[in-house]
Amino acid sequence: MNRLKKADVEALLATYDADPVGALTVALRVVLDQPTGEWTSLLKSAGLSCARRIRLQGNDAAALDELAAELNELRTLPA
Repeated sequence: MNRLKKADVEALLATYDADPVGALTVALRVVLDQPTGEWTSLLKSAGLSCARRIRLQGNDAAALDELAAELNELRTLPA
C-alpha cells in the first residue's frame, strides 16, 4: 500500500465537507495505487471488514468520518 503525501491529505481535508465520498475515493486511489478505481471496488480492495464496507457504501457519516480521520492520521489504511 502507498502512503498519502501531505498534499494528498490537504486535498482530502479541503474537499471532504463538500463531497466526502469523492474526497475519500481520490485518497483511496492513491493509497491502493488504483488511479481509476471506483468507490465500491476501492472499498473491496481496501481489506476492510464487510460490516465497515456496508456502512461506507451506505454513506454512513460516522463511518466516512472515521475513514477520513484514519487516512489523515496514518496516511494509509490501518493494518
